[in-house]
Amino acid sequence: MSLNKVLACKLLVMKEKTKNFKKMKKTILALSTLAIIFTGCAQDKTTGKNTKAEVKKEAPVKPNHVKASDVQIQNNIEQTAQKDFAVKQTEDTKQALAILGETNNVLNYIAKGKDKKAKEELAKLIGELEILITKNPNLALIPVSVAYEVNDVVVDIPTVYQITSAAKKAMDDGYYQLAKKLMADLTSELNIKTTYLPLATYPDAMRLAAALLDQGKKKEAVAILIKALNTLVIQQVDLPLPVLRAEEFIKLGAAAMLSNEKDKKDIALLYLDNAEYQLELAEAMGYGKKDKEYKELYTAIKELKQLIKENKETKVKFEKLSEKIKNFKERLFYKKNKKANTAKK
Repeated sequence: MSLNKVLACKLLVMKEKTKNFKKMKKTILALSTLAIIFTGCAQDKTTGKNTKAEVKKEAPVKPNHVKASDVQIQNNIEQTAQKDFAVKQTEDTKQALAILGETNNVLNYIAKGKDKKAKEELAKLIGELEILITKNPNLALIPVSVAYEVNDVVVDIPTVYQITSAAKKAMDDGYYQLAKKLMADLTSELNIKTTYLPLATYPDAMRLAAALLDQGKKKEAVAILIKALNTLVIQQVDLPLPVLRAEEFIKLGAAAMLSNEKDKKDIALLYLDNAEYQLELAEAMGYGKKDKEYKELYTAIKELKQLIKENKETKVKFEKLSEKIKNFKERLFYKKNKKANTAKK
């Protein structure tokens, strides 16, 4: 091999080593930065004393793995949500959708220059819609579809404590954007978006379209009708996955106690341990943190564990606990956490 080729080979090797070193250096810097953030939350920079950002509460230990897999738990959660938020088509909603579908007849009449026929059709549709909405006010918003999205980042309580400590330290030091990014990781939710047709707005849109037709403004009338048909209302509900998982663990614990398995007591106790941990995780993440009902749920779980250990009847107690966590979930998150905004198709 010639000298030039040898030198070229060595140069190529040196370049590759340099690239690898740079990648390694970036990784080390990133890890070092993260370590500094977390360490800085626990100790003051100059005195080494605990700062006000430190979380003093000791993180609970996550219980052993249960028989039900994570996938099974998640499937159960999604099935329950789909049942709770399912789009239900009644005879009234079907009639309302049929009326809206007839708006296309109006557009066709306008396109063919049959303005008089278009106005007659609009008057008929306005009357039908108003009668329907008066009879059933719930038709003001008609659900047409539901979308589900899992947004799950944090997996355990020690991680939550690290993030909240780092975020508090960043806020104390004035690093607000860093605090915002850190807090974005405190998310463990099932996001449910329900899309609605705002039926109550259609009569006014149709009246405006009819008025524009009277003025000979066909394009404007068509634009109003198309805009009305394309307007949707989206309501979002964000349900904390730890609370939903706790609910599922309680159901599984109840089922275990009704089974014929020899070790059903141990299985049920483990499910309750996991339910309690998930509630502690939800509370640590700030989902309903100030709500006294968390304490009531912990107490109910503790009492239920004691009944299991004493070989006493648990069926009624499990039913009460299931009802309590269901009401807690619906009161705090189904109703309070709705966000409505308007979007176009």
